[in-house]
Amino acid sequence: MKKWQGIFLTGAALLWLTGCGKAVYIENQRFLLTQGMDFDEEKKVVIYTSSPVFSNVAKDRYKITSTTADTMRESKKKLESKINGNIAPGKLQSILIGKKMLQQTNVLPYLDVFYRDPKNEINANVIVLDGSVEEVMHTKMSDKGRIGAVIKQLIESTYKSRISVLTTLLKFHQQMTDNAMTPCLTEMRVEKNELVISGTTLLHKDGTYATSFNKQESSLLIFLQRNTKNPIPLTFHLSPEMFHTDEEMSYVSFIMKKVKVNFKTKFEGNHLTIDIQMKVPIDLTERMFTLDMEKQSKLLEQAIEQELEKECQDLIKKAQKNQVDPFGFGIYVRAHDYKNWKKVEDNWGKALSEATVNVSPKVAIKSIGVSE
Repeated sequence: MKKWQGIFLTGAALLWLTGCGKAVYIENQRFLLTQGMDFDEEKKVVIYTSSPVFSNVAKDRYKITSTTADTMRESKKKLESKINGNIAPGKLQSILIGKKMLQQTNVLPYLDVFYRDPKNEINANVIVLDGSVEEVMHTKMSDKGRIGAVIKQLIESTYKSRISVLTTLLKFHQQMTDNAMTPCLTEMRVEKNELVISGTTLLHKDGTYATSFNKQESSLLIFLQRNTKNPIPLTFHLSPEMFHTDEEMSYVSFIMKKVKVNFKTKFEGNHLTIDIQMKVPIDLTERMFTLDMEKQSKLLEQAIEQELEKECQDLIKKAQKNQVDPFGFGIYVRAHDYKNWKKVEDNWGKALSEATVNVSPKVAIKSIGVSE
């Protein structure tokens, strides 16, 4: 009897239970999936947002809204006065920053609002635009989908293919506040009304624009960052004389995976030397010239090894010239020689620019494909 009495009381309570508040309808919410910022001619911050439209009667699948403000928090108020619906925080997927803005100022203070509010999404991807934010936000998307989803998928797929870095808001903050590295961000531009990942933007420690890496250099950057969880693809143009082929046919492509790295540092007085030895197993994915692999595989390994070393050294010299460290070499120096690191940590970019960095890869071909 007591058992049935308890079930009856529970059922009665559930019957009379009502909702705790007013119903929330998705068509009345505005999810800001993409947000962009740039400077206008008067160095005012121009903010652009993209939000999906869920209305059954609306023709467009997303809405672009823009406003001008002095701070990001101020821009939120102005956006609320233009957007019909409630702005729902925590759904941001991408933050676009115009290169013109980075050439003039440190963007981190403008992003401060995202780190202060726990409702914001700090895993949103940060992207630099080689061009204007306005051009990107108004790129034709009728055959692709909502611009927010397109940008997110493009960034994540190119990173998975290891032809671009991927930097979230949280990671960007870490790169800016850690003296042992400098920031690197995905770079994107518009080509013939198509969004294209063009490479990687490097920033100085003060957050201003330093230089850019193209897609090949971006793959080498990921390689030197020891980020080899996914295979890294590369294509080299080798010496045509070495393989008795034509200039336009002397190409070889391969992927690198499971790279082993031995990192050594040495201070002699105030001069730093970094030695990076790598064992690089590769799988050939393309060879455009004829070669007897049974007899000449070692020759091909040697040629790839020399070109890999050359391109890595050129990339490091480019970073040294701009006094930046997107590779995170400072993290290793700090771990291996903390006493001497304390002498250079306040000006690590300059210390690295004066250092000797040697990269010595040892290439071994593990696979040539299913047929030869």
